[in-house]
Amino acid sequence: MACSGSIRTSLVVLGEDSITSYEKQLHDDLMKMPEEEREQYLSNFKHYYSNMLSASSRCASTFVTGAANFNHRRNEKANASYQKRSDEFSEWRERALKAIAKRIEADKPEDQKREEEWKRLRNNIGSSAATIHEINTGENRCSSKALFVSSIYNKVSTFASHGEVEIVDKALAYIREWNTREKKPIITERHKFFQLSEVARKAREQQENLANAENKEYSFDGGKVVLNYEKKRIQIFFNEKPNQAMINKLNHDYSFSWAPTCGAWQRIMTPNAKYATKKALEGLNLKKM
Repeated sequence: MACSGSIRTSLVVLGEDSITSYEKQLHDDLMKMPEEEREQYLSNFKHYYSNMLSASSRCASTFVTGAANFNHRRNEKANASYQKRSDEFSEWRERALKAIAKRIEADKPEDQKREEEWKRLRNNIGSSAATIHEINTGENRCSSKALFVSSIYNKVSTFASHGEVEIVDKALAYIREWNTREKKPIITERHKFFQLSEVARKAREQQENLANAENKEYSFDGGKVVLNYEKKRIQIFFNEKPNQAMINKLNHDYSFSWAPTCGAWQRIMTPNAKYATKKALEGLNLKKM
């Protein structure tokens, strides 16, 4: 390993137990992140891992806990403390790696992001198209063609609603390529799927018209909602950090993402996003949007 020596030097002060597995884990993590992220990550890794080992050292071995005069209550507390520190370590690592991955994604050039998005979409479409081929040729009699056609349509329509003209055009061309090789088309030209190019262009035109519009703000109890036309985002700003229930609602129920660079919860501006904003902030006296 290129940096195994420095990692071991950093970890050896934490104790020898399980050092090999954690050294590998740390090495693998560091190799996936930019150089500028590593120092802070290593420092935090050592902090949480040290706390976990410290708690572990207070847990008695099973060889001695059977003694009649052993303080089982104290050992139960020690075990509970170790489990808490272990959970904290795991939760921190998960959060840290997700945050770093988001920053890496945000720093990518727009052309690279779009090319990666297209490759993921192409793979998804290709998988569904292959299944439709099997259904058309009788190799697959258990699946529903309509469901797989709908799956392709829904994935591409999401890009169309965001004004992603180039990606939508590539998707339509890709299905037409499949159709030229098939006796029965994957998706017929009569299907609304082939109208998505027009949908995407109208969405982009609307976005371009809105890009020059002035941002709008709507207050609610504890914060404000900003319709940011330049960034094509609905942004929710809180005066104070929201509680975990609100965070879960924004993130898991209504698909908002935390944007640390602007200190807001946001998602792409669409009619559905406006509806989601109103639902997420129900009961907080949001001004009529």
